[in-house]
Amino acid sequence: MKKIITEVSNPLSRDRSRIKVALALGGGGVRGTAHIGVIRALAEFLPIDIIAGTSMGAIIGAMYALNPDIDAVEKRLLSLLEHQQLRDIERLIAAHAYEEKKLIIEALLSFFKRMYLLNLRAIKRWVFSGKELAFIFDHCGLDTDFSNIKLPFSCMTVDLRTGEEVILDSGNMREAVSASVALPGVFPPVRRGRRLLIDGGIVSSVPVEAARAMGADFVIGIGVEAAIDYDKKLGNGLDIIFQADAIRASKLAEMRLQTADCVIRPDVGHVSWANFSRAEECIREGEKAAREVIPEIREKIARKRREQLWKGLFPFLGVSQTV
Repeated sequence: MKKIITEVSNPLSRDRSRIKVALALGGGGVRGTAHIGVIRALAEFLPIDIIAGTSMGAIIGAMYALNPDIDAVEKRLLSLLEHQQLRDIERLIAAHAYEEKKLIIEALLSFFKRMYLLNLRAIKRWVFSGKELAFIFDHCGLDTDFSNIKLPFSCMTVDLRTGEEVILDSGNMREAVSASVALPGVFPPVRRGRRLLIDGGIVSSVPVEAARAMGADFVIGIGVEAAIDYDKKLGNGLDIIFQADAIRASKLAEMRLQTADCVIRPDVGHVSWANFSRAEECIREGEKAAREVIPEIREKIARKRREQLWKGLFPFLGVSQTV
């Protein structure tokens, strides 16, 4: 795996007076709205010092960093999800799912029609021009500079030319978040200097490393990846390709989450990435999952604080002593 390029402009000072806590928000389409519930639950008892996000996690993280009022973030995002363009996408996905339940002849005809359209799309470098996302970023208030954030924030991207993971936390937020959601083949890459940046979720669905690069002492990873249906009927080559990619993504996300100090897993894996009408359900699941791990977080942060105190008092002994 290529090394991470940290373009973090101002990591937090390593002041050890208290533990600096970061949230690493993963991607997953509408499942990522669970991050809102997680933030609401954690912010009640825990100062959140840093936010790092990928894809949908980058959108929500950027909104919260600009205005650390989770109720305002929720209101703005839910109003966005009522937009006609997003509802049209949801209906399209639902129609595709319904097609699979039709009679076999109809299903075969539909499959060949989709393959024909897919081949037409493949001629293009990407499916959408990127302008389709403009209204999302405008609605979310992201057409601003990182200098206006009230909470340290970064988003994870990948350089398509080098394979390097690139952390962005400076310049225009809209550009940075656009790069973090630029799914290859669907939206165009974002040019930044000599770099050609795409969705960070390709290799870092939960940006734990980005949070640590910003000076975090304790990283809470939130995973909202899709659940894998291992009983799913693999009827054609596309089914096999999609299933294999889902397994790859799941295993990679698990590897990333294992590097976090604590993990929160909202029960949203069964929700389609484009099922926008279930956003409020995902938010509730995020809050529920976060509240369940609050005792664990309290205990682990207290332990981390004791370890740092021990290290500060007796640096020559290390931190392997029982604390």
